[in-house]
Formats: sequence, structure tokens, C-alpha cells
Amino acid sequence: MPLTTTGTGAGTIEAGYLNKSSLCSFLGGTTKPLGKSTINDWIKERGFPKPIRLSQTLALWRVSEVIQWLSLIHISETTRQ
Repeated sequence: MPLTTTGTGAGTIEAGYLNKSSLCSFLGGTTKPLGKSTINDWIKERGFPKPIRLSQTLALWRVSEVIQWLSLIHISETTRQ
């Protein structure tokens, strides 16, 4: 399994890992990426997947876990309406 995905956006493969910068682009788009502090807030407040820590400075997120979380958020928001 690769350490990082081959790209960002909707066409990204589900197997792989994203660092925080790539994760922000993946979630927010390349023109207006999500803020890095938003990821930290979502981990604390919204059940966003925690990263895999490889060192003190390197954390990676599994793309499959992020996509699963997005699906759960989408389902919970559509059932509220």
C-alpha cells in the first residue's frame, strides 16, 4: 500500500494515506483548502478519524477512514432534514 495517494479530489483512490496538507486539499479542494486547525476541531468535536503518528512531526490519515466518516456525516445530516 502506498504511503500517500496519487492525487486529491473526487478521483483519488480510497487506498492510501494523506498528510495534513493533502487532507485539507482533499476535503476542501485545491483552490480553497480546509484549514489545518479545522481538522483538529473536527477530531475533538465531530468524531473525525485520528491520524496515525509515524513520528512527532508526521501524521497520516487513512483515506478509507476519512471517506467513511464523510459518508456517516452525510447520512446523519440527511436524516435530520
